[in-house]
Amino acid sequence: MICRELMNDPNLENLRVGEKSAGEFARKQLEAASNDPRVSRDDGRAMMADFWDAMEEAERVRTLTQWGLHELTFALEREEERQGVRHNADEIPPPAAGPLQAAWERTEWARAELENESAHSNAQALISMNSALDAMVEELVKFWRGFQVKRIAEEIIQKGTAAVPEATAETKAEHLELLKQAVHDLVDQKVPKALRPKGSGIARYEKPLSRIGWQAPGDRPIPSDLNVALTELGALRDVLVHCAGRVDEKALAQAPTLNYREGQFVRISRNDYRTYSAAVRCYAQEISFRPMRSWPEVTDAQLPDLANWRAYVLVNA
Repeated sequence: MICRELMNDPNLENLRVGEKSAGEFARKQLEAASNDPRVSRDDGRAMMADFWDAMEEAERVRTLTQWGLHELTFALEREEERQGVRHNADEIPPPAAGPLQAAWERTEWARAELENESAHSNAQALISMNSALDAMVEELVKFWRGFQVKRIAEEIIQKGTAAVPEATAETKAEHLELLKQAVHDLVDQKVPKALRPKGSGIARYEKPLSRIGWQAPGDRPIPSDLNVALTELGALRDVLVHCAGRVDEKALAQAPTLNYREGQFVRISRNDYRTYSAAVRCYAQEISFRPMRSWPEVTDAQLPDLANWRAYVLVNA
């Protein structure tokens, strides 16, 4: 596959294949695969960056799985070229029979997996995405609550010291630190605790987000079909992780729109993957833009297009 940058190069005769000709997307994926940026983060404030890196990893590994399967469909053809004999020839030299049989098995295995839409790799990617969304919201809420507690405590201390500057000047530094910690602890007791994602659909995330004022704005309600998609994904995630892939009564009660019956085995199709991954991607973008809507440089045109959330699937996914 020729990357777009190469296709648009006016000097095609001067092209070279290798690292220097890699496109921006390919370079980014190569770097992330070689040196995951999440490894170097340890301050607990990179929940959004971690989320998008997790999404890219899930997409990247699934894509490599698909490409690998397609490559394996040529295994028999390539082995026939190496051996100089067709696998269905009337006479096959004994030394060539074993490699040809192994290549035939790899080819048919890959073809069968592709015909089955590689349901397991689809499921694994979606489980990772659902987990990443849960983690982002949980960590975001905890961090923002901690930030607010610190801000309120500092405001109280500043007002207090401004009201009695003489007493403050005479107070030992270590005593001031103890006072600051006591005020912080008191504020921490008063501010509502952060909630973990719990429940189904957008309510799973909107309730904890509302504790920090990041709930869905009145002028940007979440579309009902996006809520349905996230509800179904959550139910299927629980089925895949906790029920060996067989739909249970709880899942059907949680997501009545699922096209499964109780006891049926779940197979995540390519269309399922495209739908659910688009839902996660669009909703996560919506959350990340909420605190920035008041910024003058952010326009409504830059906000996620919630009505067209299905378009947030990656090309060729």
